[in-house]
Amino acid sequence: MILFRDITLILLFILFITGSALFWLPFVGRIKFSRMSRLSLLVQKQKLRIKPNLKLNSDNLENMSPKERTYIERSRLAGIGVGWTYRHFYFLRGVTAAAFLMLAILFWEISSGGDLSTLTMKGWVKVFGEWVLVALIGWWIPVWFLIGFAAQARSRYLLEIAKLSERLALCVNEKADTRDILLRAGRTLVLLKPHIQELAAMWGKNQQAAIWRFKEAIGISEVFPLVNALYAISKAEAKDVVKVLQEQTKSIDATLESDINRRIENAPVWISFYIMIPFSCVVLLFLYPWVITIQSQLMNVYP
Repeated sequence: MILFRDITLILLFILFITGSALFWLPFVGRIKFSRMSRLSLLVQKQKLRIKPNLKLNSDNLENMSPKERTYIERSRLAGIGVGWTYRHFYFLRGVTAAAFLMLAILFWEISSGGDLSTLTMKGWVKVFGEWVLVALIGWWIPVWFLIGFAAQARSRYLLEIAKLSERLALCVNEKADTRDILLRAGRTLVLLKPHIQELAAMWGKNQQAAIWRFKEAIGISEVFPLVNALYAISKAEAKDVVKVLQEQTKSIDATLESDINRRIENAPVWISFYIMIPFSCVVLLFLYPWVITIQSQLMNVYP
């Protein structure tokens, strides 16, 4: 079985190279090696050439499947590059599942010698069941990571949107320039700061396109009231804008409060789960010698 082990190691190396290429190529492809190159200028010009009559909701999402739409929303929150489409992510799940399966086969070969001819029917079912379970874990691990990163980013975005709304409500009363208001309100933010800087840069050219770009860059539904408030800033008077921003702050605070309450309610479950893991390990280690002894005695009595 040495040949099989060598083939497994080669396949694992190929899977690692393929996954690394899929991960780094979208990032390397967006690097501008020369800011004055013609290609860089064309790309920048195309980014700024946004039509003013674009709808608030992108039409591309309507043609996508629910799974693909969910992936796009989560990938935006998690900070995954635009080059990572749903097909790339689906392929990554397959690569991860295949890598986990190869590792399971390799470990089984090392531990048991890799001789399938000695297995009984029960042994076949057990071995293949373990392989399928390991492959399923590898298949779902990217999804679990994506959900976790997206949930953390959503909470941080909600907190910063609430701060931005409060600061905008204070800064609007000063009747200063809108771009200065936006930059001043987002000065101490982290996640929203680059989006606010882009919004302020595009504000003087096309306000509607700038707001649409801001909404698409964030990509969560909780930003819609803030987007409506930005539209109100560009059209309404200062007193109406302050009212809209105050309502936006209240709604976001209510959303944050419900999220915190949900986490507090689920905290005892997770704490119990974390406590049960070491407790279960201790119990298993304590009972394992007894189980082995009883099993050996039963085998001697009933051969």
